[in-house]
Amino acid sequence: MANFEAHFTGFHPLQSDEDASPEALMLARSRAALSWGRLQGLVAHLEPGVAHLLAASVIHAQLCEALLQAGHAGAAAQFDLWFCCLAAAPTEGPHVFARPWGIADAILAELSLARWEPVARVAQQLRAAAGSDHGIVGPADALSPREAIALAGQLASVAEQHGESTWPLAAIDDLHTQAAASAHFAPAEPEHRLLEFPGGPMAFAQPRARPPLWAIDLAAGQALSAATPGMVPLPCPGALRAEALAPWLWPRERDILVADALTACADRLAKLVEQARTRHSHMTRALAALRSNSRAPLLYTLLAGFGPLRPGQIERALHLSKNGVRELVKSLKSASLADIERHRGQILIRASLADGKASESGPGPGPSPVLSAESLAEFDAAMAAIDRLLARSNASPSNE
Repeated sequence: MANFEAHFTGFHPLQSDEDASPEALMLARSRAALSWGRLQGLVAHLEPGVAHLLAASVIHAQLCEALLQAGHAGAAAQFDLWFCCLAAAPTEGPHVFARPWGIADAILAELSLARWEPVARVAQQLRAAAGSDHGIVGPADALSPREAIALAGQLASVAEQHGESTWPLAAIDDLHTQAAASAHFAPAEPEHRLLEFPGGPMAFAQPRARPPLWAIDLAAGQALSAATPGMVPLPCPGALRAEALAPWLWPRERDILVADALTACADRLAKLVEQARTRHSHMTRALAALRSNSRAPLLYTLLAGFGPLRPGQIERALHLSKNGVRELVKSLKSASLADIERHRGQILIRASLADGKASESGPGPGPSPVLSAESLAEFDAAMAAIDRLLARSNASPSNE
């Protein structure tokens, strides 16, 4: 894999005295492969209801991650009410990439075309729920959210064609390499300004807007799945890490940061899978008496996975009439699966979760899911492949 030495050949004051050891890199990559293999084992055989609940949770995580990266401070805490148009936009930091609704609409539009059907369907529902009258066009930025996503897709297409036989997740390394070489995704140096004061001129470093790495997170799953047949192409919030693009890093130092980011992303998604299984199981028990064609489970998966919605948003998302929404909410309420709240005079429908609490944004801990024999066999096969990879690496001299 190419590194960045051609671009940064001079000494940098933050550079370490020497690169990390090959053993440290191998350990970091082994952890990443283990976490990613476990995630794929969990996702491979999901029931449709669990898959849709998971998709809603992943989309929620991706939207919050993107808003935070774009400079909208407190996006995760304010997101639910903001998406329901019951709160002001997330607080803007000093350097904002684009307006929040522009980012959200671009992400939902892209995920509406996702290869994994549950993500595509839920994204279409949420985009309909959000509506289109939010003034999504922002200032005349050098790069719009849609353009950032298109450029990230191009990087992912190139990464799909480059892989290493000894590292099954090499596409994520290639994405970092391309991002570091891109004028749109590489971290920008602070802008230095000289201001005159009575005591003399003083120089100030003004940070610039963070690059839209969230756009590459959207395409990371696609790039990884292309190199690994059978892998579900999920969005990967947080998989692209800005600190891994720092110019002073040694090659193996950089690769360790990349592997650690992938491990954290996979573990985060695995928790969402466990959460989805728990909440879906709770719903199934509570709604056992409903007729098989009821749409109440569909509404619950949306509320429990993504968060609260207003009745009008539910109408648009599920193509229901006002009376239809009223009946579904009544069914969930009678089964203790939904709460009806009022905020600023508006009605808000929120899912009641397995522990009796209202729906939350973050992936809380849950019991480990019970896997089928087929899932366990697939997971064991993935672990055996990692063992063979480590054996080959130990038997051959390091090429790092």
